[in-house]
Amino acid sequence: MNFLPLYPIYSVDFLGSFLMLLLSFATLGYARRLRKEHPKSVLFIYLFGLSTAFVAFSISRSIGHMLRFIFIYAGVPEWWKALSPISGSLNSICFIVVAALSFVYPSVQNVISLVRSDAEKLRKAKEDLERINQELRELHQTLEDKVRQRTQELLASESKFRRLFESSGEAIFFCDSQGRISDINPSGVALLGFNDKNELIGQPMVNFFAEKKDWQEYVRTTCQSGFIKDFETKLIAKDGQEKYVIITAHATKKSSGCKIGFEGIAKDITSYRKMTEKLIYSEKMASLGQLASGIAHEINTPLNIILGYAQMLKKDFKDKPDVFEELSIIESQAEVCKKIVSDLLSFARSSDKSYSKLDISINDCILQTVDIVKHTFERDGIKFYLELSKDIPYIEADPDKLRQVFLNLLNNSRDAIGNNGLIFIKTYLEDKSLVVEFGDNGCGISPDIKDKIFDPFFTTKPPRKGTGLGLSVSYGIIQEHNGKFEVYSPPKNPYHLSLGLKTVFVITLPTDDKSS
Repeated sequence: MNFLPLYPIYSVDFLGSFLMLLLSFATLGYARRLRKEHPKSVLFIYLFGLSTAFVAFSISRSIGHMLRFIFIYAGVPEWWKALSPISGSLNSICFIVVAALSFVYPSVQNVISLVRSDAEKLRKAKEDLERINQELRELHQTLEDKVRQRTQELLASESKFRRLFESSGEAIFFCDSQGRISDINPSGVALLGFNDKNELIGQPMVNFFAEKKDWQEYVRTTCQSGFIKDFETKLIAKDGQEKYVIITAHATKKSSGCKIGFEGIAKDITSYRKMTEKLIYSEKMASLGQLASGIAHEINTPLNIILGYAQMLKKDFKDKPDVFEELSIIESQAEVCKKIVSDLLSFARSSDKSYSKLDISINDCILQTVDIVKHTFERDGIKFYLELSKDIPYIEADPDKLRQVFLNLLNNSRDAIGNNGLIFIKTYLEDKSLVVEFGDNGCGISPDIKDKIFDPFFTTKPPRKGTGLGLSVSYGIIQEHNGKFEVYSPPKNPYHLSLGLKTVFVITLPTDDKSS
């Protein structure tokens, strides 16, 4: 049997094996280039591995076929028999690897899809984060602008209220929950007689209230209602001066016990109150003066008749002691009534401005008045201590009226001393005003009546010892001379206290700058 020659088949097998090697290496080179261009691509990594497995398979398969022809034609077929099992094993292994990689690809594809899905989610999350971050940056910038704007507004507001606080003519104060002053404006510092507010910070507000019951009422009302309005009270300044004020305040936190404190405004009404009191006093004096004048004139005529007849009858009954004594009583009581009428007329005429004012020396008026009473006073053990300044000018005044004022003060001092005491008189010039001080070491004036001593008909003397018009008339005379009449009991001047004085009357008169 004739067989066809096998050379064409062997040639095709040999050529196919060679082409398999060539194409597998070409595929491997291309896959390697793609992997370098896309090193993070899972697909190209997978293709590179698959190409490598195909190269190994083609080498094992092709070289095995090619070596078989080479060994047979070389006359050493036994070499192929020895190598054939190894080549077959390599072919199987490489084929299994290629098959395994081929089966793994769908799983790898799923993994790639999941990775891509996760990557897409991460990308979107990144975009969202970037968007949110941008919004946060914009919000932060906006907040910074708003904070800057609000800060500027607060600074402007704080500056405005600070200027109002510092320049206000009213006293503005702040207290903590313990009632201690935590802040106060310059007007408040001046009101309380201090120079620096640091001297006031931390001091209890109650220390400046003249009446502790007023402080208790102020705290109670403010705590219960949360505020207090137009509360009138009296404060004591550093130098002891009394200041009448109206307080409007709020509790900074309306809670039990006012835990935060108080803030308020105090208006000084001292000048207004004094002016009002003077106006009321002037109107009262005018009305009483008119009444006293009418009464004096109505009583004076029948009183003179009674006194005249009593004196005439005494001459007729000299030889009858009982009748004479009774007529003497009538005469003495009529004299007392006449003195009262005279005081009433003096009081009624105290507002008469038609004084005989002359250029006089106040020292001469004082010495003349002292000379009148000196002998009588010294007989009762009362001594005079005079400090009359020589460097004071003449003043324009009515000397008789001033001597009447001085005599009233001396008589009041004598009644307050009784026996064995001291009367102090001093004159000096202060701020273009002439000051006269009358003091004594008598019993002093009770605080309960100190505000009443200038009221007409008010007296602490026993019946028939005084009418209560002396100081009222004196006050009116000093007022008509455009002066001031003040009383201090006890005195505040340390020098007065060193002399043992209990009461000091201070008269201040304007000067006309004429040389003495």
